[in-house]
Amino acid sequence: MKSNALSLANYFVEISKNEDVDIRQFGLMKRVYIAHGFCLAIYNMSALDDRFDIVEAWDNGPVIPSVYHSFKYNRDNPIKDKAVIVDYKDEEDIRYIVPELEDERIKKIANAVWKRYEGVPDYKLIKLTHARGTPWYLCYEKGVNRVIPDSYTKTYYSKLVEYETNRQKY
Repeated sequence: MKSNALSLANYFVEISKNEDVDIRQFGLMKRVYIAHGFCLAIYNMSALDDRFDIVEAWDNGPVIPSVYHSFKYNRDNPIKDKAVIVDYKDEEDIRYIVPELEDERIKKIANAVWKRYEGVPDYKLIKLTHARGTPWYLCYEKGVNRVIPDSYTKTYYSKLVEYETNRQKY
């Protein structure tokens, strides 16, 4: 199965359960977006499935609607269960599928994002993704859920990777 936002989100839910660390809607959403950004920058590949995953600039930062709608029932409570999708062929052929992340490169990025932002409260992740010059900042328009192009996200995270790489050299 092709990687998508829900498989990546479920992977973060799994990590949080394994490490006995709460993850909530905002923290999950930002980590999925950040991992997607690093995948674009490092591997020149999307962690999302362009058939149904898009990133939009909402009031609270970059949002992937499929992730938001799959986990919104948690509100501000810790997320305990993975997202499930329904594969409906007809009344006699209905399957419930838990999207699982299979791509090892994306898992590597997700693990790095988890470690990098370990202990960072959700409000700070929101602040990071709202900063001047971020893709969200460039696309946000109050009251309009504008698409954040992958090209913006890739450029931003490529610069971040370049900065970190140069910083570690000195």
